[in-house]
Amino acid sequence: MLPTVLTVAGSDSSGGAGIQADLKAIAACGGYGASVITALTAQNTCGVRAAEPVEPGMVRAQLDAVFDDLDVRAVKTGMLATAALVSTVADVLAARRPRSVVCDPVMVAKSGDALLAPDAVEAVRARLLPLATLLTPNVHEAEVLSGLPVRTAEEAAEAGRVLRALGASAVLVKGGHLAGPRAEDVLVTAEGVRVFDAERLPARHTHGTGCTYAAAIATFLAYGHPLPEAVGRAKRFLTEAIRHGLEVGHGIGPTDPFWDRARPVLAGAERVGRLHVLSHPGDGLARVAAEEGAEVVQVRDKGRSSTVERVAAVREALAAARHRGMRVIVNDRADVAAEAGAHGVHLGRHDLAPEVARRLLGEGALVGGTANSLNEALAWLGRPLDYLGVGPVFGTQTKEAPAPPLGLDNLAAIARAVPFPVIAIGNVTAERVGEVLAAGAHGIAVSAAVARATDPRAAVRALRRALEVGRALHA
Repeated sequence: MLPTVLTVAGSDSSGGAGIQADLKAIAACGGYGASVITALTAQNTCGVRAAEPVEPGMVRAQLDAVFDDLDVRAVKTGMLATAALVSTVADVLAARRPRSVVCDPVMVAKSGDALLAPDAVEAVRARLLPLATLLTPNVHEAEVLSGLPVRTAEEAAEAGRVLRALGASAVLVKGGHLAGPRAEDVLVTAEGVRVFDAERLPARHTHGTGCTYAAAIATFLAYGHPLPEAVGRAKRFLTEAIRHGLEVGHGIGPTDPFWDRARPVLAGAERVGRLHVLSHPGDGLARVAAEEGAEVVQVRDKGRSSTVERVAAVREALAAARHRGMRVIVNDRADVAAEAGAHGVHLGRHDLAPEVARRLLGEGALVGGTANSLNEALAWLGRPLDYLGVGPVFGTQTKEAPAPPLGLDNLAAIARAVPFPVIAIGNVTAERVGEVLAAGAHGIAVSAAVARATDPRAAVRALRRALEVGRALHA
């Protein structure tokens, strides 16, 4: 069941920030979004033309309606506009005591327009901060609320300590406006200070970044992730949403929370996919696979590429997969998968444990393992895998020291013995797909069948057709 996340914020008529951005981010991160509208704005990507607060009684009625009916796991607050609205929301939150409250103290729009009345600032300090599981001010908001200058990560940490002293359980000072080559966000908790950094993107379309970030954190908290993990996952999510910012309107366009279209849609065995195509950096096969309908591309690099180069290759594959529903997973390197924002990782016997990989990538990640024999397959029992790659079934020419071919009988024995969907590996051609599925495989992973084909696109299409026919025959 999807956790319910309630956003309490203003409406953005252009859809890029506020309630609209929050609901998109909540859905993209796998939550069910409920909303309480605190203000109406007439705005677009160029600026705010008018704003009108909702009457406090109506805001209270909306809050009560949601809390009376839904199991709210987390609340995210945004634009509250006036001291009366801050007090109304604080009264209800104090009475209802939701498990997590992420407070984004929205004061100024991206265009520079004020969104919080001056007398409401003290109300935020006095009434809202003590209720916040996490306060997420940007640099300007941290300065106003703390009374301290914030120009460096160290000053951000000090402002965070002051804001914690005012009552917030934890403070995340967002560093988008700090100087430096990396985008550094400073998390201050009772345990100390932690910096979350990411590459600083030369992106123009950043409308709604604060809303998207806070809503994503709230959703991951609703799923039960510890606060540092929720922030880290949301940071990676936001970085990709900014990277794929949308060219909408004539001003500062919005981020794209749905840069990964597959995440909230697929569940169970269908997440695993039937056709996995292996791609190496620079071979262009990720784009071919995405455009021809493969469900998964596995980015593999057995060479000597640096971590930076590997991350770049994975992000190139993610760009190809965007809007096409294809998942991108990384062979062996869970750290690369996490840094690049990939959908998951395929692990060998000597790689990171799947339990650790899943903690690193989150519960929604796709995690696969490898087995070259029945004994190796049995060794994965009880481990948190989504699928098991089994092979080589027919032998392979893509590895320097391949394991002996398993054959169809051994493939069938493994498919019967393990509870995971089995992905058959090793010289599986379109002509052999039917017998592989008949042996119990869920799908196939191919390398040479596409990479060495005269027409890779035609090869992917042929494999897809063979899988469709095989599924119909062996369902």
